[in-house]
Amino acid sequence: MKKNVTHFLLAAFLFAFVGCSSDDKPDENANKIEITLQEKYETPTFTVLDINASDAGATAKYEWIMTKNPVDQVTDSIVGNTKDLRFIAIYAGSYEFILNVTSGDKKGTKSTIVNVVNETANYNAYVTRIFDFDPAPGMFANDLFKDGNSKEDVMKTVLGRIDKTSVGYAVDLGGFGGSIVVGFDHTIVNVAGASDFRVYGGDISNPTVPKANPPAPGIIFVAYDKNKNGKPDEDEWYEIIGSQHTKSNTVKNFKITYRKKGANEPLVTSSALFLDYEHVYCENNQEEKYYLARPKAKKEFYPLWKTQTEVSYEGTKLDVDFETARPGQTTLWNSKSPEWGYVNAVNPDIDIDWAVDKNGNKANLPGIDFIKVVNCVSEPMGLCQQQSSMATVFSGAGDLHILKKYNLKQAKN
Repeated sequence: MKKNVTHFLLAAFLFAFVGCSSDDKPDENANKIEITLQEKYETPTFTVLDINASDAGATAKYEWIMTKNPVDQVTDSIVGNTKDLRFIAIYAGSYEFILNVTSGDKKGTKSTIVNVVNETANYNAYVTRIFDFDPAPGMFANDLFKDGNSKEDVMKTVLGRIDKTSVGYAVDLGGFGGSIVVGFDHTIVNVAGASDFRVYGGDISNPTVPKANPPAPGIIFVAYDKNKNGKPDEDEWYEIIGSQHTKSNTVKNFKITYRKKGANEPLVTSSALFLDYEHVYCENNQEEKYYLARPKAKKEFYPLWKTQTEVSYEGTKLDVDFETARPGQTTLWNSKSPEWGYVNAVNPDIDIDWAVDKNGNKANLPGIDFIKVVNCVSEPMGLCQQQSSMATVFSGAGDLHILKKYNLKQAKN
């Protein structure tokens, strides 16, 4: 009987020990974050793919790692730190990723594959579309206007000068604030550590040698078609930060107003050179007031397709060190071109990673679909009263990655 009792007590003890051990064993899933992520994707080149992962909570941190890159064989590169990844590729192949998620002491990992296929037809490396052309009043603002033209007619003419080539003809943007908005037939890829597109302007050859009346620089804005509606929406624009951005003589929030003289307002004609001293009235928020004087030909400075007689522009104004080319004259001027980051800069190549939002934060764009160029110079200059041939001119833009890819294709043939 004692033997049976002993066996019973021993069994009870073992059961209790096993039971306690089982209860004390940690749950393997307690610190694991379950991630929902599609296993495979397929997308064409030059097209942004939105890869969406499940939300792990407000405190979660995300890290996307490319574990396989078929182009340069570089692995384990961090390509994103947000819940969702925007991915775009220039070359076809199978790209592999791992998403790591942490939240406190919890962790989760999930992998996915993106199969990139080649574009079905070659894209155009250059500008193919125009969305707006808004020159500010200036000596050449109506160069492309013909009697009876609407704004749409002028825009078609402008596009014909700058599209589908690197040898476009310069388009004048008029005075400060004048702008143009153009687009491409594909998304220009933002490649880390590389220039992505080139802007074409006027002749600034030999920038170290003074040149009379060179083209003025233009600030560049870029936009990524996030909602994929095929047009640049106002909230999609980001400024390209150039070499002049932090200069002490760069003026932020500069504003200028141009007013066209009324049809019945008297002219001031007391000069043999200028028949109309008081042609277009200008006033800015730096307490400067002056007129753009019209030369003998009575060429209209105010865009003739505009119905309103007053227009205002606001933005960043650059100082480019204007000086007279010869003492005592006021028609020929020299200026110093900015180093990089603008149209008509010494270096015409642009890195999309230079784009920032309105608060100065890096935009982190996967690529861009649209470009806006804005005249950022305003200097009353003697008898010229504006930049004359030094107004911002724009001749188009080109995708450097498309050019490289298609040149490589040709070299292999």
